[in-house]
Amino acid sequence: MPVPVFLALVFGCVGAVLMGIGLSRRRVSRNWLCAQGRIIASDWGLSTPSRYPRFEWRDAEGNLHMHESSMSSWRHYRKGDPVPVRYDPAFPKRAVIDTPVQRGASFFWLGVLLCGIAGLFLLVELLLT
Repeated sequence: MPVPVFLALVFGCVGAVLMGIGLSRRRVSRNWLCAQGRIIASDWGLSTPSRYPRFEWRDAEGNLHMHESSMSSWRHYRKGDPVPVRYDPAFPKRAVIDTPVQRGASFFWLGVLLCGIAGLFLLVELLLT
């Protein structure tokens, strides 16, 4: 198998998986409600074991909820920082800090980029043969 075709398969498969993750995260949280929350704890740094911020928010009925992000954050949140939150009204413990990564947009667009690179590898193979 020619190297460009192999690379196209690798990039295309990884890109397709990332696009699928992004679309599924977007679909799941599309109908969730928005709320304003705040960071209540954030361990971040070389000597700390976690970069998963803990946040709290109030749902539409005024109930207070706390949650730890399921995804690590590249952003350094400080305790007390306001954050937009999206949560599932049927099960408020399912919540995310409303960022492109948490919503799946970053996964989707990275997948699109990798699929585009796969297309370029295929184009190179077609032009070389």
